[in-house]
Amino acid sequence: MDKNISLIKKLFTSLKIESLKDQDFLEHFIIPHLGLNNEILNEQPPELNAFYGTGLGLKIWQYPNQFSKYLVFLSNYSKKINSYIEIGCRNGGTFALHNEYLKSTGSKLQQSVAIDIVEESDFMSSYRNQSSNVTFLKINSFSEEFKSYIKDNFFDLVFIDGDHSYEGVKNDAEITRNYCNIQVFHDTVNNACPGVGIYWNELKNNHFNTYDFFDFTDQYDSVNGTYLGIGVAIRKEWLTI
Repeated sequence: MDKNISLIKKLFTSLKIESLKDQDFLEHFIIPHLGLNNEILNEQPPELNAFYGTGLGLKIWQYPNQFSKYLVFLSNYSKKINSYIEIGCRNGGTFALHNEYLKSTGSKLQQSVAIDIVEESDFMSSYRNQSSNVTFLKINSFSEEFKSYIKDNFFDLVFIDGDHSYEGVKNDAEITRNYCNIQVFHDTVNNACPGVGIYWNELKNNHFNTYDFFDFTDQYDSVNGTYLGIGVAIRKEWLTI
């Protein structure tokens, strides 16, 4: 595990910025070879079978055709992103990818926090031990402890991927809204958890004066259904700073 994390870090530090901002390169090479999640494979494209549970062990639960476009988009703001929190980090693959990509595209991440309601995974523990300014918190985002933690901190970027019910995503969004500049929502078009999409559309309809909204929802023709999806809400006033 430790060796894989060293390889991940070396990979990102070795890549030129042109490669890091090449959407096709990220989609077809970087993200799959880091390793994709190997659960609920009926929701995953069969053409990527060689990468589920393999690679460098990140078990990234993302569609490469969505996440690659999202990362390239995010790179436009990397130099302004100094702090990051992920709500619902699971294995830690998406968290690690965010961290390494942001740093490689100009971020000077000073604080990076992964939270989940379950014990820290082996991957997350190893990644944290080999990374500066990285913290894992076992905490429930519905708790008063979490509310207090958010009020005492401020994050440029929040990735919301925890409780996928309508009530869960609403809770996470509303607690962090006044303490961040960018909110990212995962599973905005996912047939398996429609509550996220309902809340995401409500947010776009009700807060268009406060945020600029962006969607990354490409699908694979080989998959029966619509899954995952990434929605980004960026505070308008932050864009002008």
